[in-house]
Amino acid sequence: MKWYFLVGLTVMVMVTTLIIRVPLPGGGYFNFGDVVVVFAGLFAGSKVSMIAGGVGSALADLIGFPIFAPLTLVAKGLEGFFCGFAHKRKGFLYFFAPATGVLTMVTIYLIGGVYYPQIGLAGALSELPANLIQAGGGYLGGMLLHRAFIRLEL
Repeated sequence: MKWYFLVGLTVMVMVTTLIIRVPLPGGGYFNFGDVVVVFAGLFAGSKVSMIAGGVGSALADLIGFPIFAPLTLVAKGLEGFFCGFAHKRKGFLYFFAPATGVLTMVTIYLIGGVYYPQIGLAGALSELPANLIQAGGGYLGGMLLHRAFIRLEL
């Protein structure tokens, strides 16, 4: 994988995370960056997706929600890492690896939110439904984007 794919995917994650920000009660926000993280895993593999997802999302958090940047770096980085196991795969693993990735992201935000003093257990639980919706949308959107890319690839 060429370095410019990594840079391009990182910027795409950052931009799609920044374009639409719907604030959540605990201080976070709903966004579409997960679509690109899932796509990056399918397109480029674990290493690229881990870096693009973690760094791109954390950079987006530095603009407006800097307190979440460290947690986001880990959550989105691991999401990308697990999604990348589906790279060049077919069958069960093609669908299971991205599902594992998005659910890992949700779990890390849930556990991490509990330990943020301004969020706590109640805030983390209140964001769980929105995080699950975002994960589902990221999974579905990333899978569809990858399928479209495969059809267009020459």
